[in-house]
This record gives sequence, C-alpha cells and structure tokens, in this order.
Amino acid sequence: MVELIVCVALFYIFHLFLTMSFSLHKVPFLDWTYTGGDISNMTDLSQRMASAGDNLRQTLPLFLVLSCMSIILEVDTLLYAQIWFGFRIAYLLGAILDIYRFKLIRPLIWIPSIVMLISCLLYTSDAA
Repeated sequence: MVELIVCVALFYIFHLFLTMSFSLHKVPFLDWTYTGGDISNMTDLSQRMASAGDNLRQTLPLFLVLSCMSIILEVDTLLYAQIWFGFRIAYLLGAILDIYRFKLIRPLIWIPSIVMLISCLLYTSDAA
C-alpha cells in the first residue's frame, strides 16, 4: 500500500504540472508563479486538466485517509485502492482526449472510483 501511496503522490505532482505545461506557449511561465498572474489565456486542454485536477483533489484526501487506516489496522484494501487509482488515470486520459464533451461519459469513470473508495471504507471499518 505504501508503494501505491507514493505512486499516487507522483501522479498528483505530474497532474499539477500538466495544466501549466499545455499552456506555456500562451501564458508566460512567470504568470504561473504567483497568485496575481494572468492565466486566463490557458488552452482548452489546460482548462480540462485544471478541471480534472479539481476533481482529483476532491477524492485524494479520502484516499489518503483510507490508505493510512488500512496500513495502521493491517487491512488489505490494496486491490480497491489500485482500482481507484486506475479510474483516476482513466479520468485524466478522458480529460486529455476531451471525451467528457459527450453526455454521461464522465460519470462512467467517476462513479466507479467513488465506489472503490466506499469499498475501502466498508472493508476497513469492518476490521476496526
């Protein structure tokens, strides 16, 4: 589980840099470095990356808490956590490929990731 937490942390850092990376040709680097910077010229791809990043930040704290609980309680929720991570990668790819412009595609990826977190919670709470 510790290795997965490290992988998720690296994925998060990678995710943060994607938003900036896809717009450096339109927004100067210095504008990304402070809160008063004008990043309104972001590309559509960068805007989708920012939205996907916001979505990741909504579930990441819960994932980290449940992962730490499973380590402390010595409960094996690794499979659920790996599936959650797989759905998070799929969510990012969906944003990159802009498939969320179609109705009901986003929930097909997002809802199962939430189900995996709920599964981790239930499995961990049974052991507590």
